[in-house]
Amino acid sequence: MSTAFDPTSQTAAEPIAIIGCSARLPGASDLDAFWDNLVACKSSVGPLPPARTEHPKLANAGFLDDVTGFDAGFFAITEEEARLMDPVQRLSLETAWHCVEEAGWRPSDLAKSETGVFVASGKSDYEEHIHRAGITPTGFLPTGVASAIIANRISFALGLTGPSITLDTACSGSLTALHLAAQALRNGDCSTALVGGANVILSDTLTEGLAHEGTVSPDFQTRSFDATANGYARGEGVIFLLLKPLRAAEADGDHIHGLLLASAISHGGRANWLTAPNAIAQQNLVTKAWQRACVPPHTITYVEAHGTGTSLGDAIEFNAIHKADDALLVGETSAQHPSCLVGSVKPNVGHLEAASGLAGVLKVLLSMKHGKIPGNPYLTTPNPLCKIAGGRLRLAHRTQDWPRVTNEPGSPLPRRAGVSAFGFGGAYGHVVLEEPPAPPAGPGRDHILPVLPVSANSEAELTHYVRSLADFAQRQSCPARKEEPGTAVGKTVLLEDFLFTFQVGRIALPRRAAFLGKTWTSLHEVLRQWLDGREDTRIISPDVDTPSDDELERLAIAFAQQWVAGQKRDFSTLYDGRGAGRVSAPVYPFSRSRYWFSEGEATSSDHQREEMDVAPSESGIHFTAGDR
Repeated sequence: MSTAFDPTSQTAAEPIAIIGCSARLPGASDLDAFWDNLVACKSSVGPLPPARTEHPKLANAGFLDDVTGFDAGFFAITEEEARLMDPVQRLSLETAWHCVEEAGWRPSDLAKSETGVFVASGKSDYEEHIHRAGITPTGFLPTGVASAIIANRISFALGLTGPSITLDTACSGSLTALHLAAQALRNGDCSTALVGGANVILSDTLTEGLAHEGTVSPDFQTRSFDATANGYARGEGVIFLLLKPLRAAEADGDHIHGLLLASAISHGGRANWLTAPNAIAQQNLVTKAWQRACVPPHTITYVEAHGTGTSLGDAIEFNAIHKADDALLVGETSAQHPSCLVGSVKPNVGHLEAASGLAGVLKVLLSMKHGKIPGNPYLTTPNPLCKIAGGRLRLAHRTQDWPRVTNEPGSPLPRRAGVSAFGFGGAYGHVVLEEPPAPPAGPGRDHILPVLPVSANSEAELTHYVRSLADFAQRQSCPARKEEPGTAVGKTVLLEDFLFTFQVGRIALPRRAAFLGKTWTSLHEVLRQWLDGREDTRIISPDVDTPSDDELERLAIAFAQQWVAGQKRDFSTLYDGRGAGRVSAPVYPFSRSRYWFSEGEATSSDHQREEMDVAPSESGIHFTAGDR
């Protein structure tokens, strides 16, 4: 049977929109820093950061700066429980929360309909530490180290009632989670889905075992597709995406990072040995996913490969993609179509194992946004076993522009890419992504009130939050990056969308401030005034008159004054229609303290939290006061 692309033989499933993302990655405090590292071809693999004291003898890897910090108070978790929680649980909970905020939604909004949680994780190094230390078990230990609780705790804390699944297919785990989430959305098992992957290195046990197997590089660097490749460096990371069917995302005014067109998972079956890659199975997997995407294969012009940096494994993967591409283009020559670049994020951050697939997805989403494909820090001489000649596939040596393919009339098509992840037990995953569509014009939107409400659990956190918002407003009023045609780079966020996002997409906490802002410049000015302790009539307060000639604006100010005073007021009730769009903006500044199983008390690490009284909220998560 021919595997050539035949659009009439496939039925395209509705694309899944990626509407939120959040991550903690080696060498990057945020996604902008991660992108800067990628385009600079920088490796963030190295020794354990000085602040990491939990296991000082760990070998070089792609480490996070901190894995013991956690804002237990925000989630109403006691110190005893927090100390016995695997850091993977803590990091996943905070990152999932930030993902929902980044999408411009409140957890209580997601709790109104079925929202699923699908998380990939692996071995718990924390449980190994606790066992070796001889810690006396308490009732918090079973939930603290059980892998199932990673997803379940997120569902519990955010009040989400859809499927809640933690899975482990080794290094293909997060793409498997993404596949299952997309299936659940299309089957109606949930209307929204949180998908995550998490990996933390707290012990050298697994590293030593993998070194004996020959998969970890002796010099702890990943040289994917290079002739000198000798294994990979391990890496840490926590990544979450928020998904929704495209039509629902467009109807809700969501900002869309990209589209999931298709996905496929499989196993390699019987091979030479358990951990050996199966070339035919990999080829079949890519073929299946590309056919399911129902797009001409030549329009897929980048593949984010698994690329573990072993000479044989890299060649098998590259050649499998090559054969799948050739099979789908049967009857056509590769010279008729644009090249397809192949790269891997592992040389930059190490192999994130359970989270590695989503690391590749995140890299592709950022590449689509910026219109560039990052190069490879360690690619000097291509692996001679990779059959580059005679096909479209080329290795991404250096960072370069990512042009769009055009159709026959000459109109540009969306950028498209494939992402692979393979588990060392033979479980494979591949997804096809497409850059987001242009926002629909749609009907007229409601008038957005020029009010920015900000709240936190303490004065220190409120100050931290306002400072990040002031920096954000300044960047919008004076964009630092030149806009590139056809990309999101340099495009200023609409002020009305930003204000709407904070009015309806953030929970209300006890310490509150509100500001009148009609332009990005004036908003930046009033935020700086508040930070400097200066009086300004644009700072909305119950005790200060904020003059306005507009009647609707005066009503909005009065509403905001009641909100600042602590009354239960929900800005979303002020909008009868759709309101505005939801945008990516600064998220909550958690106040993290160090928690480790052997410590009697937690000590402050970032900014201090004030003492607070904990009371349950109606949706499962606990806050001190205020509505959601």
